[in-house]
Amino acid sequence: MNLYYSMIGRLLDGRTSIRNEGYYIMDDQNEVVFSKKAPIYTEIVTIERFTDALAEGCRHVLRSFAETSDNKQVYAFSLCADEYSSIYVYMNTISCFEKTLEKYQSKNADYKKQDRIQSLKYNCGDFDFQFWQDHMGQNGRYVSLFESIAYRSEDVDKGEFEQAIAGTAVVAFEAGIIENGYYVCALEAMQRLVDEGAFDILNKADDFIAYTFTRNDYLDYGLVMRKTIERDLFYRVFPDIQKSDEQFNEEMNRNRQLSVIDSIAYWSDAIHSDYSLEPPFTYVKPAMEVFVQLEHFGNELAKECLERLTALASLNSFDRKDYERLGFYIEALYFCGPLTSEQTKQCIEIGLKLTEAGDILIEYAKELEAIAS
Repeated sequence: MNLYYSMIGRLLDGRTSIRNEGYYIMDDQNEVVFSKKAPIYTEIVTIERFTDALAEGCRHVLRSFAETSDNKQVYAFSLCADEYSSIYVYMNTISCFEKTLEKYQSKNADYKKQDRIQSLKYNCGDFDFQFWQDHMGQNGRYVSLFESIAYRSEDVDKGEFEQAIAGTAVVAFEAGIIENGYYVCALEAMQRLVDEGAFDILNKADDFIAYTFTRNDYLDYGLVMRKTIERDLFYRVFPDIQKSDEQFNEEMNRNRQLSVIDSIAYWSDAIHSDYSLEPPFTYVKPAMEVFVQLEHFGNELAKECLERLTALASLNSFDRKDYERLGFYIEALYFCGPLTSEQTKQCIEIGLKLTEAGDILIEYAKELEAIAS
């Protein structure tokens, strides 16, 4: 199970704050450092400012496109923010889709099947209109700066809180933006555009949709797209997803009487699956949905996970499944509600044991420290 996307789901669902301490600073030599303190006399890009820039950048794209002859029966507008810290805008029209479909059908008869047609219609990689920072007007500068800093931040050691800047500081981004908060900025920018009717400038087709996506289908169809597409419209555009939702709800209802131990056992296949062939993925649900289904156990879930984490932290060696269990139980703690003071102490103690066990376990220890705080 890819728990990275469960974490992104938590952020996008407002379960975890994107506000992290510190700033990523880029100088005039394109070097990036991390600092707990904001630099003096340097432009600061806050979460709010970056969200504003994305929204205004999309407005610029909309205004420019609306003045072209291509502005006819637009059926989709999407803002992409993906794991590579890339941000793009995509748009497509019915006539362009029909031409693309005809091309695919001439080469492969499978594209005459309804499911393949539907998949192609909303595959942004096949959209005729793609826009990036150069198309976003003055606000495209912030996207360009963000992508440069995000790329270089991978080599930054946050442990050195006061890192020296080689050149002159040019801009500083709040750490929360760079550390996955940009997903939320993109979503909030799109929600703002939908609420203000920004898409009325387009010549829209029936069932026009505007949405943000991450390129992870389970997260996108299961959570993110639903944040800006009204429920009835979503099901009208994606009727296969409605069927999957109904089937998933039926199965979850059958499991309502399971104990916390049996519920964790039920999800064990998903924990260890590398191929997304188990629930919730078979129902086009994101990894986070596993923990959403467990959260009603509350502190009972926390107690069970901490007991299992204590046992794992005492192991002399770890195999692949042990690492998967560690990640799963730690992620589940985010869905348990408030921990008791004793449980917070347990998190710290388990984290210390994991740190002593070796560098490969430090990231797990940091997660426990974050939960304890």
